[in-house]
Amino acid sequence: MTSTLVWRGAAIRDLQLIYDQYEALSSGTGERFLSELDEYVTFVVDHPSANPKWRSHYRKITLVHFPYLVIYGYQKGTVTIFSIFHGKRNPAKWGKPK
Repeated sequence: MTSTLVWRGAAIRDLQLIYDQYEALSSGTGERFLSELDEYVTFVVDHPSANPKWRSHYRKITLVHFPYLVIYGYQKGTVTIFSIFHGKRNPAKWGKPK
């Protein structure tokens, strides 16, 4: 059964910033990032409990070709994407979702 997907505002802002940065570096790289992200988010929606728990009730999935984690929660049939977080950043700086 496929879950409902909700993107929080912070995750949408993260996505736009990352896309813009990659496109500024090299045309088409942002599109490749979006394609990989879409593949992983689709997996999360189809299999929300398949990834490890992170910080109690959150979960994360790591992209393969880009150094980002997708931080999400799953509750009552809904996957909520909270953040797209660079893997080299200090995870302590990722605050409570808004």
